[in-house]
Amino acid sequence: MKVLITGGVKSGKSSFAEQRTLELAGGETPIYLATTELLDNGMRERIAVHRQRRGEQFRTIEEPLHLTNALKISPIPPLPKGGDLRESHSPVLVECLTMWLNNWLHHQLPEAAAFSEIECILAMPNDMVLVLNEVGQGILPENQLARRFADLSGRAGQQLGETCDEVWWCVAGQPVRIK
Repeated sequence: MKVLITGGVKSGKSSFAEQRTLELAGGETPIYLATTELLDNGMRERIAVHRQRRGEQFRTIEEPLHLTNALKISPIPPLPKGGDLRESHSPVLVECLTMWLNNWLHHQLPEAAAFSEIECILAMPNDMVLVLNEVGQGILPENQLARRFADLSGRAGQQLGETCDEVWWCVAGQPVRIK
């Protein structure tokens, strides 16, 4: 099962994504793949809120760029074979792909490789809950980098929406299933 949860900033995506992941876990401890880089105090506060809310319900991997490598080789006991997620049935919550794409652009990595990473994540046998901010509801950004980011995020959303089994839109704290 692959699940995409999208919506605006502070729309309730994260809480709903955590809830949906725990539902899919069926008693197993899910993996929380956190992608945000700690760049300033504002992000530090957001990360602290997320850590506090999820508590001990998840095993956390923090990786801002190389998601597939983190999922394949991360030493996160008690997974079999030294922590290889491919041998586990634990569902994975990727929180969030928007920040991951931002990191990708910040580090000037090739966009094509980002889409390859997404394809690899979607090909993993584990249930996945993927969070992606909807950034295309506003005006066209003024500067080139912001337009590039909005385009990249929009294309990623289309790819995920087409591929995922479920697609949810969160608005005003209310998840609405659209697929």
